[in-house]
Amino acid sequence: MPAANHLLRVAREATASRVTPASHMTRDELAAAVLAWLADQDPNRAYVFDGNHVGKLERGVVKRPSAHIRAGLRAVLGASDAELGFALGKCPDEAERLTLAAAQPRRVDQAALRTVAGLLAGLRRLEDQTNAATVMPTARSHHDLVIRLASGARGNVRPIAVGLASELSQYLGWLSIPQGRWDDASRYLDQAVVLGLEVDDPLRVSTALSFKAYRGLRTDDMATAEALSAAAYRDSRVHPALRTYCAYQRAEVLAKDGERQAAVKQLTKADGMVDNLPDERLPDSGYWYIPSFFLGQKGFVLRALGDHAAAREAGRACLETMPAGWANSEWARRRRELAETG
Repeated sequence: MPAANHLLRVAREATASRVTPASHMTRDELAAAVLAWLADQDPNRAYVFDGNHVGKLERGVVKRPSAHIRAGLRAVLGASDAELGFALGKCPDEAERLTLAAAQPRRVDQAALRTVAGLLAGLRRLEDQTNAATVMPTARSHHDLVIRLASGARGNVRPIAVGLASELSQYLGWLSIPQGRWDDASRYLDQAVVLGLEVDDPLRVSTALSFKAYRGLRTDDMATAEALSAAAYRDSRVHPALRTYCAYQRAEVLAKDGERQAAVKQLTKADGMVDNLPDERLPDSGYWYIPSFFLGQKGFVLRALGDHAAAREAGRACLETMPAGWANSEWARRRRELAETG
């Protein structure tokens, strides 16, 4: 049975209908929109595409449509081939290489791992437009695949495979938190830390530790939050943007623990780190670590310090400067609540 293309289906269901208010595009409506776009591009050529074809793509019966259909889908859905589940066909042998690697993990190579990393990047951006529950099944499928690949990888490919497995474990831990799946979050994040330590990857280890500290904050487990926020902040080898996130998190933990003076000092330090962020961006795992995001982090610290008016102001400033495409993300929703209630 072919593997379903969940990314395409989710992208369609995340796109507002142009016909029915407060609804998403149906397969037939998507096909009609693609044909209309193609007609605008080349009015002298006839194309065949309908809702049945969309269904075949979503069920995985057809893995990769023709170039012009892909172009129409990208235009209508506002997404890349990777975000629509078509990345495997970018090179003729990519799908074959990944399938072979899954069956024989010792044969995995860097190209196959880059393919999975590209799928993960598309999935993260799809999550921003939908929610954690929607992308969870696909993320779990990718995770299981990479764990299998990492188990068989050898030589200089193994650190890359294990690092990617750590990132997918970390991502599943992150996705579990807004769903209140606290045990799953803890299990996946523990796995991410172990895998990251195996290949001495400070970025992935610190991210997983900080996410587990975040879990502690969300569940009022302050002992865990305090210990793990300190651990996440300890490694100075990480990217400055991640270190800035850990600095704000540390300030929030201190404030909630009643260490007001230390929290204010840490908050001042974190604000200074934002002002000195380098132009170089983090990898896809932390692409949202930009100044507008950190305004929200500052708001959470201010709320923990009891300054609700300033917390609301920081939340509003965050939302005003945040990229529009992130408005439905989990972290954006929490900042919206902050802007409303402080």
